[in-house]
Amino acid sequence: MKTFLKISAVALFIGLFSACINDDEGTVTPEPLPLQRGDIEVNRFIMSFTLKSGGGATQVFEFYDQDGSGGNAPLKNETWTLISGFSGGINNYNADIKFYLDALEVTDQIEARGSNYIVCYRDMNTNNFRIGDSNFDNNSLKLGTETTWQVVSSGTGNVKISLNYIHLNKEGLCDAGVRIFETTINYQHQ
Repeated sequence: MKTFLKISAVALFIGLFSACINDDEGTVTPEPLPLQRGDIEVNRFIMSFTLKSGGGATQVFEFYDQDGSGGNAPLKNETWTLISGFSGGINNYNADIKFYLDALEVTDQIEARGSNYIVCYRDMNTNNFRIGDSNFDNNSLKLGTETTWQVVSSGTGNVKISLNYIHLNKEGLCDAGVRIFETTINYQHQ
């Protein structure tokens, strides 16, 4: 029994010691570098929709979460209420989104560094609400601060909006990069 205890103690010591070593030279893995999130912070946006056909006022909707996601509930989270086409028709809208850190607008900074940022819109019910075209950065890749939308029919749903920062090579895809802002907005078309 003593031999078993000695062997177990030695094995435990070797196991604990070797858990801190990553290779044969005895070096220890350094701490990983922090995620690069860019130097722009966002906690608010204002989105404006204008009918392409003209007529009707521009509709403006705001989202504002002062302490960011995961904290207190947003101070403003307005439901998008756009008008659907009548008699089976489709209403087309031009839209632009302006990003803020509290009262400071940072959209120009995002557009100036567009090769590192992308605005993504997803998860909407495409049977009643669809995104169309988007503006591009200097490399002709999707940026997303100016978009076109179609309201196909009345209905409800939600849109997930994110602003992603891509440190190295932006490819125009919404899954890449680090999300520096993300929220879900409800819509109810009439």
